[in-house]
Amino acid sequence: MKILRMFGFMVAVGLGLLALILLTMRAGWWNPSYESVLKAQAGAPSTFETYGTARIHIRDEGPRDGPVIVMLHSSMTNLREWDVWTDALKDRYRVIRFDWPPYGLSTDSAPSTGMPGVVKLLEAIVEAKKVERFAIVGTSSGATVATLYASAHPEKVTALALSTLPLKAPPPSDFSRVMMAMVWTHENLVPNYYPRFYYRRALAELYGRPERLTDETVEWYYLTNNIPGGFEKVRQYYQANLKAVWSKGAGDDAARVKVPVLLQWGDADPVLPAYLADDAVKQFSGTKVDLIRYPDLGHYPMLELPQETAKDLRAWFDKTLAPAATGPAK
Repeated sequence: MKILRMFGFMVAVGLGLLALILLTMRAGWWNPSYESVLKAQAGAPSTFETYGTARIHIRDEGPRDGPVIVMLHSSMTNLREWDVWTDALKDRYRVIRFDWPPYGLSTDSAPSTGMPGVVKLLEAIVEAKKVERFAIVGTSSGATVATLYASAHPEKVTALALSTLPLKAPPPSDFSRVMMAMVWTHENLVPNYYPRFYYRRALAELYGRPERLTDETVEWYYLTNNIPGGFEKVRQYYQANLKAVWSKGAGDDAARVKVPVLLQWGDADPVLPAYLADDAVKQFSGTKVDLIRYPDLGHYPMLELPQETAKDLRAWFDKTLAPAATGPAK
């Protein structure tokens, strides 16, 4: 009987501690401040530029007279996603990458309009920088944005280099029960915060080989996604996309693209399965598509196997791009 009472006491203490942890998380005590994340993540060559209601974190590197490449990151990431690929390109190419709201260090006081809003932001950035023609690198939802922009502005785009591209709403993903339990806890109990171990687990399940995941990637993922108020903005962004993009998909936009397209696809991606690569090739019916498959890569080729995928990207650009018209940096 004494043992049972002790066991009950220990269970009660454990549940009390768990409740306290969840309450303090929900109260925002665990979230890193914007200022601390800014200090950690916005070193040189980062700058901040204002476009309407948005303050945009941007990096503009490489020779100003080189062919221009604009990089568009995926959902829940930021311009850090492109670190290695930028290093592989910036000796010859001018590489412009930025955090688009609601992600990273960029902020926007206006309600999100989803991917169409990112297209408008890209329009404003290249106009301000007087960039006449450029190639776009995009991954996941950033690749969808790239497709939407190329469809609307064929006169501006020289080439598209895309990876793990959704042209319609992604199918349901088969994640582990542990992962889904953490998502449930976030959505129902702590909607403003995810702990580091969640990001480590989530990214590991998105990689083809989890041992390739680095501590650095987990850290910037954790910091930038837990900035106070960020998750509410993300929910607005997702809701806007349901109406503006996923209700009809981007297949018609892909069919209007006329410039060369590179698709780099991780066949072990649990979010966008391998068969969607073949579907995408067919939907880009008006142009030539070069498809490179990576059998053991997951959703993030540029993070999981950065050097090898960057080498393939650079080789494709070197043979595909003619010098693009560029202007002076802003």
